[in-house]
Amino acid sequence: MKKILFTGLTLLSLFSGISPDAQAANAEGPYLSVDVGGYSRRIEENCTQCVDASGNPILKVYGNADSTRLLMNLGIQAGFLDAYATLGGATLSINEFDGYHGKISPVIGGGFKILMYQSPTYEHFTLFLNPDIIYFKTSDTILFNSCKNVTPPTPCNSSTAMPVIESHDISWTEYAIRVGGSSRHGPVEAYGGIKLSLVEGQETGPVFGTADLKEMDNVGLFFGAHFDLDPRGMASFFGEIGGGDSAYFKLGILSRF
Repeated sequence: MKKILFTGLTLLSLFSGISPDAQAANAEGPYLSVDVGGYSRRIEENCTQCVDASGNPILKVYGNADSTRLLMNLGIQAGFLDAYATLGGATLSINEFDGYHGKISPVIGGGFKILMYQSPTYEHFTLFLNPDIIYFKTSDTILFNSCKNVTPPTPCNSSTAMPVIESHDISWTEYAIRVGGSSRHGPVEAYGGIKLSLVEGQETGPVFGTADLKEMDNVGLFFGAHFDLDPRGMASFFGEIGGGDSAYFKLGILSRF
């Protein structure tokens, strides 16, 4: 159901009617932005093969997934459409998952931003829709207690579980759709709106097996601002914060060329 919602909103953004003002927007050309930020969100882990003697799931763990990210967006803005590719690096730490601390790993992704409306007034008020996606995979060596060799109906507890040290991988795919508005006042452009997000992930290990990850919250808010560093607006500094689905902040610079 969640995937259908995200796909539907993305298709709606492509095929909905764009206002005449948005169609008349001037092309901005190519740009490069670089930002660094900290991200935290509540997630749930379900072990797909961990069951009791009756076949009921016995492992469901909740934790805070903390991530530090250095991301680069290389894009081009033409009229009402802004498309970009995302590259960078990210860490992932989840203390509740046996002290998992994944080292920095490559990030890939991308997205596009559609200008749905642009006011002709001086403030340049706009409405936009912005779907995007990022993916990364981290690894860490952890110690955990395994009941894989315990045969039901023998209970799994501290006396029957065996300690295991092994490398665990966590793959993380994060989808987001932002719906918001922005307004320019001189060299400052402020923006904000609502964000819908979806996380799909897996934790895997040779003995541990496979566990699925998903987010605890899907809806959040975001606010930010761009500060022009030159009269033509070819370079800017920006900051952004968000809360709800995930708590985060990021700071960065953007340069057009």
